[in-house]
Amino acid sequence: MDQVVLGRTGLEVSVVALGAGGPSRLGLRNGATEEQAIELLRAAIDRGISIIDTAPVYGTEPVVGAALAGLRDKVVLSSKLRPTLPDSSNDSSAYIEPAMVRESVEASLAALRTDRIEILHLHGVRPHQYPYCLEHLVPELLLLQEEGKIGFLGITESFGVDAEREVMRQATEDGIWDVLMLGHNFINPSAEQLVLPRARAKQLGVMCMYAVRGALATADGLRKLVEKLVVQGEVAREALDPAEPLGMLLADGVAHSYTEAAYRFCRHTSGIDVVMTGTGSLDHLDQNIQAIHAAPLPPEILSRLSTVFGRVHTATGDPV
Repeated sequence: MDQVVLGRTGLEVSVVALGAGGPSRLGLRNGATEEQAIELLRAAIDRGISIIDTAPVYGTEPVVGAALAGLRDKVVLSSKLRPTLPDSSNDSSAYIEPAMVRESVEASLAALRTDRIEILHLHGVRPHQYPYCLEHLVPELLLLQEEGKIGFLGITESFGVDAEREVMRQATEDGIWDVLMLGHNFINPSAEQLVLPRARAKQLGVMCMYAVRGALATADGLRKLVEKLVVQGEVAREALDPAEPLGMLLADGVAHSYTEAAYRFCRHTSGIDVVMTGTGSLDHLDQNIQAIHAAPLPPEILSRLSTVFGRVHTATGDPV
């Protein structure tokens, strides 16, 4: 398992991060038992995965905590805190009170059966929420950091909604955040221009989410997504074959699957440290680990992707 230092945190972690959220949530959303999810987590650690990401909203913190019994020192834990009230909508300004920061972190520590969380992110922050987070929630996080209950401060974006990456761009300038969790894939590579150069200059750790979503894994999903982007004016109709718009990724042995190509694209994007993957299947996890460790895509393919998708800011890779 390849290792990397996560920016200025100094944490040495695997380039593959196991995410306990996403559509699968360690298989729990697809019928897996908690025991099976625990087995998957422990198998991931056996394979050298040393960073695991979860969040209260995923409902997987207790499973992660159970899996880490006796293995805690082998893993960097990443968890989260939503800035809005649990029952509010994603675009809400119904913010949590500062005192609720401590309550949330203490609950996460209990669920994870630990006394520290190495990286605590504010979760899915939208541009209009950022000033409140900075003024009212960050001071509480800093107190918890001083107490040793959290190690480093992170922030995750609302990918696809924050089309101009305002939160991530601001976060690179404020000197507060140690780790950014941002969306990036070959359909929407806008972070390469808008965020990653500055993040590199500031030595921020970068965790890549949305490397592979449902629409990026199949020819049919890609056709529908590309057609939507054509209609929206983000991709030129003549730029790709409408019948097989990303066939170039599989031609001449470039990649064995769209999923493999997607992981390789993200892994070798300059400025990205860790690529997140989520699954409920050990075989699938092994395939993803292998893809993330594979060679970069050929330069001519990367150039073509940049030409075609360089104006895309709204897509996430989720199915249309």
